[in-house]
Amino acid sequence: MKEHSKLEDFVGPAARSLLRIMELGGLGPVIGAAVHGTAAPAIHRLSGGLHTASGKTLALARRIVPPLAAILVFFGGAVLLLSGDLPAEGARVSVLRDFLPLPFAEASHMLASIIGLLLIVLARGLYARIALARSVAILLLVAGAAFSLAKGLDWEEAGILLAIATMLAGYRSAFYRKGDWRAFRPTPVWLGLIAVTLISLTFVGFLAYRSVEYSQNLWWAFAWHGDAPRFLRATLAFAVVASAIAADALINRPVQGRIGRVRIPPPVRQLLARCPQAQPNVALLGDKRFLVAEDESAFLMYGISGRSWITMGDPVGEAEAGRRLIWRFAEEANKAGARAVFYAVRPDMLPVYLDFGLAILKIGEVARVDLSTFTLEGHDRQDFRYADRRASREGLDFEILPRAEVRAALPQLRAVSDAWLATKIGREKSFSLGRFDSAYLCEFDCAVMRSEGEIVAFANLWRSAGRDELSIDLMRYRPGVSKVMMDALFARLLIYGRDEGYRWFNLGAAPLAGLADHPLASTWNRLGTFIYRRGDEFFDFEGLRAFKQKFGPVWIPQYIACPSGLAVPRVLFDVASLISGNPVGILRR
Repeated sequence: MKEHSKLEDFVGPAARSLLRIMELGGLGPVIGAAVHGTAAPAIHRLSGGLHTASGKTLALARRIVPPLAAILVFFGGAVLLLSGDLPAEGARVSVLRDFLPLPFAEASHMLASIIGLLLIVLARGLYARIALARSVAILLLVAGAAFSLAKGLDWEEAGILLAIATMLAGYRSAFYRKGDWRAFRPTPVWLGLIAVTLISLTFVGFLAYRSVEYSQNLWWAFAWHGDAPRFLRATLAFAVVASAIAADALINRPVQGRIGRVRIPPPVRQLLARCPQAQPNVALLGDKRFLVAEDESAFLMYGISGRSWITMGDPVGEAEAGRRLIWRFAEEANKAGARAVFYAVRPDMLPVYLDFGLAILKIGEVARVDLSTFTLEGHDRQDFRYADRRASREGLDFEILPRAEVRAALPQLRAVSDAWLATKIGREKSFSLGRFDSAYLCEFDCAVMRSEGEIVAFANLWRSAGRDELSIDLMRYRPGVSKVMMDALFARLLIYGRDEGYRWFNLGAAPLAGLADHPLASTWNRLGTFIYRRGDEFFDFEGLRAFKQKFGPVWIPQYIACPSGLAVPRVLFDVASLISGNPVGILRR
């Protein structure tokens, strides 16, 4: 009895009742001896197993239920449309006419067909896990079941619709994304699917009534057994509704232009002031959204293009907080029904992105010059020595404008920028690099080249914390002034950085450089290598890398992490559109 009392005290009232029942059956001593000392671990393992199983079941349901619900709702809509195209069963109509007025049956037939069409349209919202789509679908399924009974006592299809509605009601947590009608407007592909479905079902209806001779009076014939007239009227009704939906979807497609200048949150400026890298200073361009850690120890900048949320680089700030931000960013994108894309990321963060199951594509290499050993001496730097000396003979003077003096020089800087842009095709790029923006330029010191006192070339300076890295962003020059002006500008910038005590000079990225060139390489690598070698008509990829190679840099690979498979082309399209305003613009000189 002492053993039982100890066990009963541990396992609680429910187990005590069960134990007494077993004692009445003569099993008490056996069971008590078997579980004594082992019941607690067993119960703990069982409860833990149930908790784990329930968690896995919930996670599995969140993956399976939305696409399954989309298929079933699409099927339910097709059932309603098909039912409206076929003759009703005569015996059921005879029963229905005894307690329902004819106008109600006629209206129910037409409304059932329209609801069938709306369910087909709504299926895309369910696939996208949008909560509003689930709520509306349940209402339409219940209404469709009621109209199925009212138009011909079609209890079979009413049961199908109610079963689907019950399933949707039981899986509310699987549909967690916010969104309204605009979030799941039919895409051109979805419109094509809807059109094929409607045409096919309408063809079935014409086959069912092929023996009925057509006349204009059919449109206005109302009778309990007037199936053909009801089919014609319902077909016209859902054709009008389908046309309206298609017109709205095609005309009101969401267009995402560049957002206006965004206010830079104070934590972003504080983190940039402590950042050992120069490139994150592009955050001050004001064209990005920000996700800041709750403790303000890290931030992540991103833009939106199409259905892609695209970060610019890795998180900035404390490493562990940055990893948490990556997951939070992916969750927010997922809630919005978008893809999480991580652009221009470094090798050291790749394990985090691989945890998402993302594809890792190399997009180029970044050149960093070790300033501690940099000099213009030696055979390899002969070109830069020549450029520096010739620039001096031509009267080109190098100068660093402090940040406080940049605003006064803006008119001259803009004149140089406009002259440079006049030689280019397309609009200025943005997002991953700066554009001419007065507020942005006034955030930095500016390196300039002067000829007879006038500015003829400039580049704004990105400085990191602790003099670890120096870089330039927006670089513009007046064409025709000097053939050696830019080489001289770079040479003097690197010497300036070395003399100021900086450890590295970041020359920026060489797109598509360093991709694997091998028959066994991935399709992306082979395509990127082909563009790198054959794309001179659009952009001198090899020339840009060759120019940076003259400085003897260390090359750091740069990647994009994105969903794999068929999503990759769409992602690359969205990235190109975000940077250049259109996908072709990224290849413009």
